Amino acid sequence: MGTTAGALRHAGRRYRGVARWAVHPVRGVESEARHLHEIEREGESGETPFIAMLGLALFLGSVFLVMLGIAFLAYYLS
Repeated sequence: MGTTAGALRHAGRRYRGVARWAVHPVRGVESEARHLHEIEREGESGETPFIAMLGLALFLGSVFLVMLGIAFLAYYLS
């Protein structure tokens, strides 16, 4: 019984470490996005309109690409 509990503890430590390592880049991007959103909201930067337009373009571009992919998939399946 002691061996099983030790193995489970060891595996838990390993998986937590891997999960932290895998999420680290996402947290960096998330903090940068929050910072840019705060700058845009307060209007502190001269690039505020550029940040807003870039965000809108990236959002609409991704929506367009998803819709295009769905259209090509429908064409391919028919």
